[in-house]
Amino acid sequence: MYLSRLSLSEFRNYRELELALGQGLFLFYGDNAQGKTNLLEATALLAMASSFHASSDREVVNWYAPDHIARVTGDIKRRNDEIEIEVAIFDPTPPDLPANVSSSQHPLELPAGTPRKRLKLNTVPKRTMDIIGQMKVVLFAPTDLHIVDGSPDERRRFLDRALCQVQPRYCQALVRYRKIVTQRSAQLKRVRDLQEDPRMLDYLDEQLATLANLIIYERQRMVAVLNEHAPDFQEAISGGHEHLQIVYRPSFKFDTGWSLTDTVEHYREQLQAARKKEILQGVCLLGPHRDDLEFQVNTMNMLTYGSRGQQRTSALATKLAELAFMRDSTGDEPVLLLDDVFSELDFTRREYLLRQVLQHEQVLLTATDLSGFPPEILQQAHIYQVLDGHIQKAPEV
Repeated sequence: MYLSRLSLSEFRNYRELELALGQGLFLFYGDNAQGKTNLLEATALLAMASSFHASSDREVVNWYAPDHIARVTGDIKRRNDEIEIEVAIFDPTPPDLPANVSSSQHPLELPAGTPRKRLKLNTVPKRTMDIIGQMKVVLFAPTDLHIVDGSPDERRRFLDRALCQVQPRYCQALVRYRKIVTQRSAQLKRVRDLQEDPRMLDYLDEQLATLANLIIYERQRMVAVLNEHAPDFQEAISGGHEHLQIVYRPSFKFDTGWSLTDTVEHYREQLQAARKKEILQGVCLLGPHRDDLEFQVNTMNMLTYGSRGQQRTSALATKLAELAFMRDSTGDEPVLLLDDVFSELDFTRREYLLRQVLQHEQVLLTATDLSGFPPEILQQAHIYQVLDGHIQKAPEV
């Protein structure tokens, strides 16, 4: 699987862009704030139908877009077919602009209910769920180096990004689960304020237990596959001195020997036991939205006891294992997106990642300059310079 064409219109600092791509390594270099990350963001948008880089998708729309619309279109070649995905995002209320900007830039009144995002697959309008996973990507950005030492939310997001691309029912369950958690938290507050009967929570608990069971099952399955690959990467990078184990930590008591039915029943019982505390706090305390991952190297918890080098090695090994998980799950080779991570790695880890990169079907890589790349890598790469939203082919190295 690879992206053969990327077309941008009013996306971030790209007014218009047509970029032909293919198999192999594509290296985009340039100073900061020139548009390198924007290229990877647009590519990931085709796979996930949402931005990994923005708190709201509307942020990707160029401030000066005449129609308040950004478009990303991509042609994707897969094993048995070729598809086109188009994402159009509307921003009717861009930020305040200078007074000399034409009136066409002023906030646009859209009819009630007008969608802010429109998706198409082979020119046919589709729902978000129909787009996610049609193209598969693995993103490795500097923030991903903090999977190990960052917040639990970052580790859950890592799992969710991969699983949504390979398992549609997981993505559907996750969306429904989040809605139930929101509804249940509101219900808990009403019960606390004596505005609702506590028994009204029983129906939501039943839905929550069923959806949580599916989410936990898929997360455990992914972690099991990660543990088939990540230890080998960790040992290779560390010279055989370190063994990595990734442990899934649900927020409620859990036994891997339980059947699916047992898990639902035990979760429901624990919700009942925690109900008084949840009502008092007005939040859901148990469930996949509170789960975490633990990274152990030689049985030691890397979050608490790991050195910076061990933590980065564990993060790198885990991201490479994510690639293997997606390939094993679907048979497709995901597009690998590397956003300026080489400047964050020391020589040993950089060299190891570069060797791994050359084994993948398509890699889009960004860097501020070319000085850190070995000549043999540069000779095999398609190199482009990025300057203020424009891309030009670099001279042969």
